[in-house]
Amino acid sequence: MPGTQPEQQKPQSSERPEPTSTSQGFVINKRRIRSLASNLPGSLHNKNLLLAVDFTANFDKAKLIGFGGSPSTGDTVLPKTTGPVGRFNAFGREVIQRNREKESFRRVYAWTHKEWAGRGETNTVTRLVAHTYWRFPRLLVEPPALELTVKEMAGKSLITIPKAAHYDAADEAELLHAINLFLELFGYVEIFDEEFNPVPDPRVVRRLNWVILPKGEKISEKTLSGILSKSKRIRPVELGRQEKIASYRPDERAVGVAGFDGYIIYVFPSKGLAILESLRYGNASYILNSSNWETLSKMTKQQLLSNNLVQAREIHSAGWDGRIDKLLRGKK
Repeated sequence: MPGTQPEQQKPQSSERPEPTSTSQGFVINKRRIRSLASNLPGSLHNKNLLLAVDFTANFDKAKLIGFGGSPSTGDTVLPKTTGPVGRFNAFGREVIQRNREKESFRRVYAWTHKEWAGRGETNTVTRLVAHTYWRFPRLLVEPPALELTVKEMAGKSLITIPKAAHYDAADEAELLHAINLFLELFGYVEIFDEEFNPVPDPRVVRRLNWVILPKGEKISEKTLSGILSKSKRIRPVELGRQEKIASYRPDERAVGVAGFDGYIIYVFPSKGLAILESLRYGNASYILNSSNWETLSKMTKQQLLSNNLVQAREIHSAGWDGRIDKLLRGKK
């Protein structure tokens, strides 16, 4: 979110500071993340991404990690360590190999003690002492040594990574490390595409006929209480269908509030589809293309069907669960 640097530093508090972003892009504001899938929109998969924070808004932190007071484009540093992610970035880490036999290890350390000097007096003496003991072997994991650099963009100085990181399974560890390094150093990070265009935030509510829920939020039975059947026999069936689709972890969910009252949409950008699911017993699930689901969702069912805009229509009949499984499992 846009902001300016305050004239005076406020006292530190235990609360997590709000990020000061450079645009209206996607911001991660956490202490650390453990997976990309649960923190990045699925639409970013297989794309090159850049990470950045505003230099001016993070002036004090930038100086702390090694940048000078007057940034110039191209200034680059291996950030000074401020926590475990930074230490790994600069020095690597040792992994204890408990599946191997122990080996002897010799450690030299300083031993300081007192020695008699005669006539009741003592002297403090320090000697180097070698101590040998048995321990599990260590495997050294080389440090990523990710550097940060200054780049000018739209009249602002940004702290960013030297080159875009690819978001896929092969490079996931590299991108995850880069994000966590920013989070440790600055408390937040903003995501851009490789051309430094802001990545839209899917958590932002858009002006549609839908209430878009925060990512990962489960649609509760209470939320649907005015739509679900009052029948004790039918209601569990209606809820079961929602839980079936939700089990595949959609990137986005929205509840219809206007012409699509009674519908929920589950969006899977990485699978290229969106499921427009009716809560009404005996209706159907409409399979749409996720790239333009917002436009399609504003149409009536008749418009969708007559214009061949529905990829598939799964009626709520015997075998519905299996057909949904096949549809979602078959998409990568």
